[in-house]
Amino acid sequence: MSKIYQKTLPVGKNAGFTLIELLVVVLIIGILSAVALPQYQKAVSKSRTTEAIVTLKSIVDAQEVYYMANGAYTDDLSLLDIQVNPTGKNFKYSCNTGGGDVVRTCSALALVANMPLYIEFHLLNEGSENFRGKKWCVAEENNSLQVSICKSYGPLDWSSNGRAFYKISQ
Repeated sequence: MSKIYQKTLPVGKNAGFTLIELLVVVLIIGILSAVALPQYQKAVSKSRTTEAIVTLKSIVDAQEVYYMANGAYTDDLSLLDIQVNPTGKNFKYSCNTGGGDVVRTCSALALVANMPLYIEFHLLNEGSENFRGKKWCVAEENNSLQVSICKSYGPLDWSSNGRAFYKISQ
């Protein structure tokens, strides 16, 4: 009852792909990978940056709790009520509580496309309230990947010495 349909070829010909067909398939795969790979790298970089922002927010919140309990911020992340690895394969977290008019910041360095991308959260500036609570994604102005990632978090706030500071609006 059922018929099997097969490709019928003239006698002496083998069923197979021609060189042109194989070249077209290889060309299509090459074009797709050339488009997809940069988008994949950008997605990985953005996810690393987002992870750094979330972790840094936790560090800053823990710093505020520490400040309430001890009357000062700390440079030692192990004294905070959170578990964070200050240095890892793709991230480095640190806090600089300094003294005097030094801006007290916590920052993250996320490795984006083998280049560092800085995230800064400012806790307190004793000399001025201009920096208190500010959060920036800091990109090198000549690095288009870093600039596009930082732009996705908020508008350009200011720039200096080849670095652009994008305000994180989260």
